[in-house]
Amino acid sequence: MDSQVEEIKHKLDIVNVISSYLPLKKRGRHFISRCPFHQEKTPSFIVSPELQIFKCFGCGKAGDIFTFVQDYERIDFREALEQLAKQAGVNLVRSPVFSREESHRQTLIRLNHEIARFYHYILTSHPLGKSALNYAYTRGLTSDSLRTFQIGYSPKNSQLLINYLLKKKYTIPDLIASGTFGQSQYGQKLYDRFQDRLTFALCDYRGRILGFSGRVLPDAKPDLAKYINSPETEIYHKSQMLYGLHLAKESIRKLNSVIVVEGEFDMISPYQVGITNIVALKGTAFTPEQLQLLKRYTDTLILGLDSDFAGNNAAKKSIELAESMDFDLQVLSLEDKFKDPDEAVKSDPEFFKNQLARPVPVYDFLIRSAVKNYGTDTVKGKKQIIASVMPFLVKINNSIIRSDYFQLLASQLGSDLESVHAEAAKYASGRTVPVLASPPAASAGVGVEAEKIEESLLTLIFGAKKPRLVAKKFRQRLKLISTPRFCRILDLLLSSSSFKPQNFLEKLPPELQPVFSNLFLAATANSLESRRRLHEIKKTLNLLELNRSKSRLKELSLLISQQENSANDKQVEKLELEYNQVLARLSRLQSAKT
Repeated sequence: MDSQVEEIKHKLDIVNVISSYLPLKKRGRHFISRCPFHQEKTPSFIVSPELQIFKCFGCGKAGDIFTFVQDYERIDFREALEQLAKQAGVNLVRSPVFSREESHRQTLIRLNHEIARFYHYILTSHPLGKSALNYAYTRGLTSDSLRTFQIGYSPKNSQLLINYLLKKKYTIPDLIASGTFGQSQYGQKLYDRFQDRLTFALCDYRGRILGFSGRVLPDAKPDLAKYINSPETEIYHKSQMLYGLHLAKESIRKLNSVIVVEGEFDMISPYQVGITNIVALKGTAFTPEQLQLLKRYTDTLILGLDSDFAGNNAAKKSIELAESMDFDLQVLSLEDKFKDPDEAVKSDPEFFKNQLARPVPVYDFLIRSAVKNYGTDTVKGKKQIIASVMPFLVKINNSIIRSDYFQLLASQLGSDLESVHAEAAKYASGRTVPVLASPPAASAGVGVEAEKIEESLLTLIFGAKKPRLVAKKFRQRLKLISTPRFCRILDLLLSSSSFKPQNFLEKLPPELQPVFSNLFLAATANSLESRRRLHEIKKTLNLLELNRSKSRLKELSLLISQQENSANDKQVEKLELEYNQVLARLSRLQSAKT
């Protein structure tokens, strides 16, 4: 597998691959563009044809052609490998086990598409689906939506679908493995789980049908569950499903926000009126997998859940989970006029759009809801408000935002801030509070500030047309660099007879290769003409020496104090001499014109 990955890399040029997705502009030895993974006005996305890598200096995304295709297409490595292998004309060699497993998965996906096609035909073109079609229209679904969302109807007679699929050469084990069919306890007879229900195709973010959900019709028996979903199968996992994501993902990425609703109708109704950055959660509780999937496209969630969600424990757990993953959480408030987005859009689409244009921050919403539900005119009401919202407020990661909400809560309760803090302490007692550690020094004896200066210096050097010659020009002064990883990279540069980025990268040990790659790509972020670059290198060297001199003065002051206490006059005299020399050098550096 590794050899085939390298073969694909050898046959495909990263500039050609990425330029099929983004407009790239040549800048020096690299190419630059606005980053596709976050919103930015100034381009900071760099592609290196020499190293065959990319990096965004705005959001930090970096990697090779496989990483880019995975992140841009929102697919896993195996899918990226298959896609790039086709482009490169490479036939992938698969293990027999992998081939069997993948073949079975593909069979189930094809089977689900056949089932969806059958359901849709029965709903839209067969007399058996007439009552279900009438119901769909009464719910406000359009013919276009029925087609776009692959909505269908499963007839009461399951044998119709079973016979259809058997004629298509699918086997009984395939039908059972799909999750759509079960076997009766007696006689092992197959039946369709969704019989006599309106059906919704459940697609992954790539539009592949992995399962179904079904809703009963108005004349169904009262003891039937209103909605059912496919059971867990080899390809369908409810925890990873977001209804409509395959249709909404580009709009979510473009608008940098996603509206999250509970059910299919709540998603489809807004979609029909042009609100396309919307998905359905299939319930009220997020899973980590769903949030990680949405994080690929945006970090802003607008919760458009049912009107009573503020008191829903599952929804509250979702808020905690989303907060822990640094989402910006907002709430679409329907102001108690409508019970859900489906009803709101059908009754007053302009009201829905206006509310969507001004969502409420989630913690404001929780406080307002608690105040409205319990009131502040009684001691009991105030206690209930605190019990309702404080568990959330103490878990807000940002201390400034957390403090602001404590103040808002105090204001709403007509209390003082100190009392709110005292109550917060009770709720926070069982919580693990992150300890703010001191900034780590990446290497012994090197301060963080000095390390940043050294990094800037090497970036300037590798940005030159001939980095090796520039490094040799400043060889003596470059001895100021003391960060071990930078020293090793610089030693290799100075000992090289020539500089070719790819060859240089391959000569470095694996742990230093990403360090060099970052330095080399960063050199393009601020391109400079040669004279200006030399000026900046001298300026940075002076800054580094200035930093070193200040640090040495502090060390000498401490040493002198220690030797004075031990009455070691000769050592004190020696240290004072060095102190004066460093001080003089520092004075010259500070007064030098750079």
